[in-house]
Amino acid sequence: MPRMTCSPGLNRCITTLVIVSLLAFGAGSCGRSLTTPVAPARAGAGARTNDVSGSEVVVTLVAGADAEALASRYGAVVVESAPGAQVATLRPGPGQGLVDFQQMLASDSSVVTVEPNGWLETAESRQQSFAFDDGLETPEAFAGQPAAAALHLGAAQAVATGRGVTVAILDTGIDPNHPLLSGVYAGGVDLVDHDDNPTDMPDGLDNDGDGQVDEAFGHGTHVAGIVHLVAPEARLLAVRVLDADGVGDLLRVVAGVRWAMHHGAKVINLSLGALQRSVAVERALQDAEGQGIVVVVSAGNWGSDTPVEFPAGSPWVSAIAAVDTDGNAASFSSYGANVALAAPGVAVRSTYPGGEFRLWSGTSMSSPFVAGACALLAELHPGWTRGDMLARLGSTAGHVNADGHAFGAGSLDVGAALAPDDPGITGDTQPSEDVRPR
Repeated sequence: MPRMTCSPGLNRCITTLVIVSLLAFGAGSCGRSLTTPVAPARAGAGARTNDVSGSEVVVTLVAGADAEALASRYGAVVVESAPGAQVATLRPGPGQGLVDFQQMLASDSSVVTVEPNGWLETAESRQQSFAFDDGLETPEAFAGQPAAAALHLGAAQAVATGRGVTVAILDTGIDPNHPLLSGVYAGGVDLVDHDDNPTDMPDGLDNDGDGQVDEAFGHGTHVAGIVHLVAPEARLLAVRVLDADGVGDLLRVVAGVRWAMHHGAKVINLSLGALQRSVAVERALQDAEGQGIVVVVSAGNWGSDTPVEFPAGSPWVSAIAAVDTDGNAASFSSYGANVALAAPGVAVRSTYPGGEFRLWSGTSMSSPFVAGACALLAELHPGWTRGDMLARLGSTAGHVNADGHAFGAGSLDVGAALAPDDPGITGDTQPSEDVRPR
């Protein structure tokens, strides 16, 4: 990926006293069954102090087109570009209105898509759900957590472990030195700091103006650990598209999807969302599907069927809702006709930067359980599409106690999905000829 230019590097910050107080109260009342604090999502949360939606457009270009040449034709300025992904952000010249500028670009033969630039963020950043340390920072507590038993991971991993499959995690980065992740870390790219070191890092700033500092630090590492819990031999690509507040713009997400496409990903996990559809991101997701890549996304934490977040509402992805380990719908989880499946998302224990472990709640935690399950299926069936995998995962899913709300095909059961087929179930989960049984 050619080098992009933008914001400074990140430095870690301490958690606020308010958060500590909330967590201490929860620990005293719930003990080890503690769920991390989850407030209702707020439609106005995450509005960045340096909002670009009214001053920039993001364009997808035809192959071979040059962003600088495009900008010069209209007296505009290239703010940032990712030539390998054929995407750029442009600012109109003096006296040009954004709407008129967008209309001019739309008629240019070198432009495939054009729209105002905007932001995507983690659902947990929006609703202020924070990682929590309950004192059980051990690999044994991670591996033996209730979600592992509920999903029957032991039975599934007797059949497949994700060997030979690459999962790309588009998020805040990964701690590549975490003892549980270092052996499967396959490198990546940092599209925030514009280098090849996508380490999950804080910056000590309230970039999104929500009153919290670095609230998403560790989010990508946590997501990566969940994939690893399910598919321990899958290779993990880190694509850093979000800052430590859990926010990234359209250009970074588009460039991140295309980078993952070009670097061997079979599965892409997107634990992020926005309230508006993006044609540039949609096109990238469609191209990923056309390349046989399975894209799994978080459904959102609205506790309702509205609003439907993007890309959770895209036809080119599988949106995942949250349940607890008993199959009860999580009160914060989004649901609706766009949801494909549900998976554990309440007090999920996973990896955290610095070799640590944390509990976190949200649909961002549900999505990587399904991404990991897809990695297991991809080991056995490299040619399976997202539709094939959804059919298998849906036909073996368990019941969700959801008061009649739509939680897709049901609650993920990885062990059942990897079990030998019964007549009438799509696909054959016995190892293919190029995969050795375990």
